[in-house]
Amino acid sequence: MKAFVWFQICICVLLALFFIQSLQAFQGNAASNPEDLLVSYTEKNKLVQPSGQDIKISVYRDGYVLIVLPEAMRGGGLYHTVLEQEKLDALWTLLTDNEILAFDAQAVREMIKKERRLMKESRAVVTSVSDKTEIIIEIYPNRYSSQELEGLADEDHDVIRHIVWTGLRWDAEQYPHIESIRLLSEIQRELLSIFDRDDLQPIAP
Repeated sequence: MKAFVWFQICICVLLALFFIQSLQAFQGNAASNPEDLLVSYTEKNKLVQPSGQDIKISVYRDGYVLIVLPEAMRGGGLYHTVLEQEKLDALWTLLTDNEILAFDAQAVREMIKKERRLMKESRAVVTSVSDKTEIIIEIYPNRYSSQELEGLADEDHDVIRHIVWTGLRWDAEQYPHIESIRLLSEIQRELLSIFDRDDLQPIAP
């Protein structure tokens, strides 16, 4: 009789664990509706092979955050959390700064080239580093606030701003006075700081 009772208890515990894992997976999928995506951040190292070893962070309108760490990394897998309203508002302020919305990668590269040329002409020491980390940021500026952003009033709900940059950490250190690079670096730091949150939880496979 006791063995049968223990058997029933074990079955109930297993069913409860299965239910919790299923609920977590459902909540993750439900919260990450592509139409509610505010910003996605992808970081990849061009020197790492094979491809597909990228860090991905997706932030949604309700503050839900989904993180994908490549299996090759320590602790690789899916994680999620929810940002407080204050944190989400602060991130949104950075993402919708005019320097970011109007970011012109080619123009910024030309600006950096000009500065390096001037430094060489002045015989200053010009250093370089092989920073092959590429970041890709996709921003949906019309999805969060009902307030129309400058220059975007005539664009639809799904308008997107796409930014690709290689070597941001190095450039931010060398050219902190270039506003668009400084802001881009601040966005990167803000998103990566999510990894340090105490409430970051793994999503069961």
